[in-house]
Amino acid sequence: MGTFGTGPFSSDGALDFLEELAERPTEQQLDALRHMFTYVLANRDRLWREFFPDEVVAAAALVAATLPGGEHLQHRLTELAELADETDIALLPASASGLAAPALEALLFVAAPDGPWHQGWTTEADRLHAQRTIDDLVAILRAAI
Repeated sequence: MGTFGTGPFSSDGALDFLEELAERPTEQQLDALRHMFTYVLANRDRLWREFFPDEVVAAAALVAATLPGGEHLQHRLTELAELADETDIALLPASASGLAAPALEALLFVAAPDGPWHQGWTTEADRLHAQRTIDDLVAILRAAI
């Protein structure tokens, strides 16, 4: 059984996404994120088959980590990279402010109130923490637009 937490990088799917992105050359990572957001928004009906909410949340958080206000996310990514044994974790080298708008739109698709990201939390505390995670990401991304 996989891990699924309320933070943007606290699920197996999120970590797998970050590892797959890290396998790309650094100069291709922003293009890969842009493609992901475009694909998610153009293919909303493929949610749960070709992409998952935790991957979209992780991708949006990766963008937010490069923006003012996202320093705590960058710190968490650095911690994860240090903890990773044999795998790399994607760390964007520069600001991804040009991706803030599509990241926000994709994030709101999967994590709007009552959206797929919010379904399945088993406790009220988890539901509230998950909502705070999304509220934080939305605020960072909106400030960059």
